Amino acid sequence: MSEFVSDIGTEPLIEDHADVVVPANTGRGWIARDFTKEPFGSLPFAGGFDVPLIPRSEWPERIEEMERKKSRVTDLCDAMGVKVKNQENTNYCWINAPVHCLEIIRAVQGQTHVELSPASVGSKIKNFKNVGGWGTEGLKYLVDHGAAPVSLWPANAIDRRYDTSAADAARAKFQVDEWWDIEPGNFDAVMTCLFLRIPIAAGLSWWGHEVTFMDPVKLDGRDRFGVRIDNSWGLSWGERGRAVLTEDKATPDDAVAPRVATAS
Repeated sequence: MSEFVSDIGTEPLIEDHADVVVPANTGRGWIARDFTKEPFGSLPFAGGFDVPLIPRSEWPERIEEMERKKSRVTDLCDAMGVKVKNQENTNYCWINAPVHCLEIIRAVQGQTHVELSPASVGSKIKNFKNVGGWGTEGLKYLVDHGAAPVSLWPANAIDRRYDTSAADAARAKFQVDEWWDIEPGNFDAVMTCLFLRIPIAAGLSWWGHEVTFMDPVKLDGRDRFGVRIDNSWGLSWGERGRAVLTEDKATPDDAVAPRVATAS
């Protein structure tokens, strides 16, 4: 069992900064969360991660089972048509990841997939400016108000014309009722979430970027693990918008995970 290694196919393995290819005219925009103002576990709209950690000794067998049964988050997303985001020239990575997590957790709960608009959240928070932010900013808005579907607000439209009563009315169907606040630097908590098929919106200071953590991965070498990610740079980046980060690169500086989406 210890010799098992995930088949990551042609997905790029990101081990250092040089492995990251940044497309032209592509935004990032992540700003580090100020933990003096928002300490871990203090968010009124997100509880601290409070489940027992899955021991590392169990990780290889659990990963192999998920891959054999095709029960990973990426398998579910592929089956239900939940595609990676493309933030294009916006600086809205920090809201693309939480909104993508909302789409995913709806799929995990068996709800019909509806593509949601990151700009419908980021624009409202940032007063229609194309500027950076952090995941918990977006999280609070998703808890209180929700996201509008792209049918009413295009994904990257930082435009007041779409701020309509119809868009506002639709938001109530696309909220998250429960979130976890993940302790910074706690990779074991990250892996435990992913084993439970709970995606994570993770801010990474080494990259200055926020992405969505999807699946646990077993890499070459003794007890060497990583995380498959969905980026928000479109399907042409990586392998259909995905890549694998090693543990060192996938240990987050700021991370939140949705537990329960509003039933609609």
